[in-house]
Amino acid sequence: MPLSSNVWAFYLLVSGISALDILHRYYGFSIIATMTLEESGLQRLNATLATVGNAVSLVAFPLAGLLAYRLGIRAMLIDAALLLIGALTLLPYLNVEVKRERTPEKVEEKRLQVNKRLVVGVLASVLLFNFALGSFRIFVFASLRRLPGGEVLYGLLQFLTTVGSLVAVAGLTYLAGRKRAGLKRPLIAGMFLQSIALLLVGIPVVIALFPAVFLVGFGGEMLNVSLDSLMQKVIPLESLGTARGLFDALATLVIPLSQLAFAWVVENGIMILIVSILAAGLACIGTALLYVCFVKFFTAQRE
Repeated sequence: MPLSSNVWAFYLLVSGISALDILHRYYGFSIIATMTLEESGLQRLNATLATVGNAVSLVAFPLAGLLAYRLGIRAMLIDAALLLIGALTLLPYLNVEVKRERTPEKVEEKRLQVNKRLVVGVLASVLLFNFALGSFRIFVFASLRRLPGGEVLYGLLQFLTTVGSLVAVAGLTYLAGRKRAGLKRPLIAGMFLQSIALLLVGIPVVIALFPAVFLVGFGGEMLNVSLDSLMQKVIPLESLGTARGLFDALATLVIPLSQLAFAWVVENGIMILIVSILAAGLACIGTALLYVCFVKFFTAQRE
């Protein structure tokens, strides 16, 4: 059937492609969790995976744009084929055994109780942080819409964000290989850097957008890789996928709410600089809350 005349068929096909992409990410997330519980090992595995992904993205984004320009909607067939090939290469890992030493029931019960409190605290802090960071794109659009050729500049800024992400994960891979990274410090540092980016993006000078988007990419990957590693370490494997799915769903939910709220504020005449300071303040509160969660959790672990 011609897809151009059947919106629902087209929607189902696109959703299927997206679902396959999600399965790749969640399955890889679970596989890494079975390999080791050692902090530097988890950080190195996740950072290496993110490094390869970002390096490929630097080539894939402009190539995808060229293919979309030349082939139109037919370029999606290439996307689907590549995802299918990627799925088939995961077949040898379907029978990977979980190798984790069993712990006494009392110790395991205490560990899970502490971990549940940690997950709740981390969830609250990251959701608040995501709500603040969701405003970033609104500020970028508000700055670019007054410029001729803003679309071209936006593409350049997106490229710079990916470069920042690549630099961050390459650095984490190097440090984790030498057991110097840890999980807590890169995570907190990534959130702090993104809070600074929220301040920079509100400055009414276009040149300020360049360090802002770089810091968003750089800090974002430090946060994402470290948060992945933390979840893989503290959440039991049998509930890891469910916990990750619920977390991603909630984290995704707050972003459009944030963008609607901040866009409404900006469109009602409030200066972008003032709104960006507010957003940066919320992001700092989320960062501080996460730090407090870490202090309490690791104090309990030592006891």
